[in-house]
Amino acid sequence: MIKVYELSNGIKTIMESCDFFHSVSFGVWVKVGSRSETKENNGIAHMTEHMLFKRTETKTAGEIARITAKLGGNLNAYTSKECTSYYCKTLPELLEPAIEVIADMVCHSAVREEDLENEKTVVCDEIDMYKDSAEDYVHEVLQKKVYKHHPLGFLISGKKKNVKGFSPKDIQTFMDKYYTGKNIVISVAGCFEPEKTLELIKKYFGELKSGQKNTKFDTPKYYKTNFIKYKDIEQLHMNLVFPAVSFLDKDKYALTLLNNILGGDVSSRLFQELREKRGLTYNICSYGSSFCDTGLLHIYAVMNPSQEDFILSLIQKIIEDMTTSGVRREELEDSIQQTVVEMTLGQDNSAGRMSSNARMLMFEKELTSFEEAIRKIKTVSLEDINLTIEKYLQIEKMSMGIVKAEADR
Repeated sequence: MIKVYELSNGIKTIMESCDFFHSVSFGVWVKVGSRSETKENNGIAHMTEHMLFKRTETKTAGEIARITAKLGGNLNAYTSKECTSYYCKTLPELLEPAIEVIADMVCHSAVREEDLENEKTVVCDEIDMYKDSAEDYVHEVLQKKVYKHHPLGFLISGKKKNVKGFSPKDIQTFMDKYYTGKNIVISVAGCFEPEKTLELIKKYFGELKSGQKNTKFDTPKYYKTNFIKYKDIEQLHMNLVFPAVSFLDKDKYALTLLNNILGGDVSSRLFQELREKRGLTYNICSYGSSFCDTGLLHIYAVMNPSQEDFILSLIQKIIEDMTTSGVRREELEDSIQQTVVEMTLGQDNSAGRMSSNARMLMFEKELTSFEEAIRKIKTVSLEDINLTIEKYLQIEKMSMGIVKAEADR
């Protein structure tokens, strides 16, 4: 059973106790990411996440690392477009030290100049790493271009120029604004005692100031675009995108099933036609990038540069066939079963439950139970999915990004 509480300082807490688990997952989710940044401070949310592991008022980075190891080595964090998460999966008897160390990082971080300067080098190396990856580059840059100057198109890691200019005061000012009770959701799932855990959360997080709630995001406009980037690589990386839906939209269930049929797995049309039947590419897939108010549907393929035009024509033909003829009932039934299995297996993971519950409480107006989500997947009809195809798979709105070798200029 899921229970929701709100602390006096505005922190919302969602708990799902499952005694049949042998683990417990605990996470602190802050409603701030690269989407809340400006052009001038792009990258500060990601840098802040890094700095919380460097030092608190009572712990050094080495001590945080040792505690992490004792907890099982599963204490980690990430920054996304819309939120930042600090989380740990551990044994039930180690839940309190997990809560304590994350609370110390979030509530009592100590950003020192020397630590920040060292971490700037690490983050700049991370930025270079992503630039060296054609797969990451073709995804991130195309998203940046279809959303133009909107913050949703910002790179999460930011620009090296910005990163090198951050000061301890910049990090602290950012945290004072966003790392507050009204912007935080705490999620716990797995084997634990709810009442005892709630008291621990109050103990370790109760002193955090409530602050101001992060305001609603401005929805970006989608701009159709095409770009080519030449790099020192052998294969060509192609990314096609269509404007799609947010993870709050009622069409998300039909779009999930459509994605499976289009390119979401090995039985999909794209994989079967391009990989299995023709052997044109090792990697061909489709996937979604969904946010709280908008989204994109991607098709990604890696190929020999000589196959570019042929593969693009085949992808477009598959899309045109879907828009004119729709999907077969057998395809829909298979996609529904696959999705139900994936969702059900995800319920066997305390970390998965913790994450999905946190995201639901942070962004959704109403909590949707697992059973209700399964029901909505199962009730998607052929008419629903064919209307979704007509609405979102429009070739005339398709954007394209390509990364290929200098020799192919």
